[in-house]
Amino acid sequence: MNGKADLHTHTKYSGLSKVLFLQIPDSVSEPRDVVRAAEAKNLDVLCVTDHNSTRGGFEARKHAKSVEVVVGEEVMTADGEVLGLFLNEDVPQGLSADETVDIIHGMGGVAIAPHPFSAHCAALGDKTLDLRLDGIEVFNAFHRDRYSNDLALSKCSGSGKALTGGSDAHAPMMVGDGFTTFEGRTAEELRKAIVGRRTGFGGEYTTIRNVVWMTTLLVLKVQRVIARSMVTGTNREDTEYSDAIYDMRRSTKLISLGASFMFLLPPTAFVASVIGDRLNTSKSRTNWLRLNGE
Repeated sequence: MNGKADLHTHTKYSGLSKVLFLQIPDSVSEPRDVVRAAEAKNLDVLCVTDHNSTRGGFEARKHAKSVEVVVGEEVMTADGEVLGLFLNEDVPQGLSADETVDIIHGMGGVAIAPHPFSAHCAALGDKTLDLRLDGIEVFNAFHRDRYSNDLALSKCSGSGKALTGGSDAHAPMMVGDGFTTFEGRTAEELRKAIVGRRTGFGGEYTTIRNVVWMTTLLVLKVQRVIARSMVTGTNREDTEYSDAIYDMRRSTKLISLGASFMFLLPPTAFVASVIGDRLNTSKSRTNWLRLNGE
């Protein structure tokens, strides 16, 4: 009997990303909400893989009932991002991909290349085939451009590594959009399937509707944290993004609040999401043509 696992998800512990001149949270998802979404999708295993942190995975485990949570991390290496699964502590960022894979294996974990040919994320590219990886993500539901996944599948099929899928969920409603199939139901059976190169993948691309919802939830959460910082001065969030907000000057907070309110006015969020989606698709198509020699 085949089980389903989402190998690539994020919570509010995923830190900050730079968009233009702004530092914004990569995700504001509560670990408990990510777990509830996984259970609603009837997933057997949920891997929580925050950027450079295992904290979200350990927090998510406390809320799990019908789904088994695997602690993971999406590690930023000097060569691109690497997913580490079945970890018991943080893997340091900034090392070479080879060193990072060795550390993951030293913990008894498995190492996977996420979105290996992405044009808009830190990807391993052709180095993917040279590393001692256990698996390669060939279906990433959040990479709606499709070119990135097509490249991964065409270049990595027959590589001798497990082919996997994941949602790359940055909001609860995205969990389970992409998944990995394996024989069994438990996390340990998933681990053995990845190591033994006996996995499948599937799912559907994240809808533009859910991209809009993700962005809207992020902006609403940031608004609340900014407002609380101005009223109480007490940081209750204990995340990298909340620390950054509390450190902002009052004038910057006021400007950010005004800009966020403007963003939420219809149809701004939808238009911004569509434009961002089209830009990513254009970058990915250019990358696809370059790597295919066209």
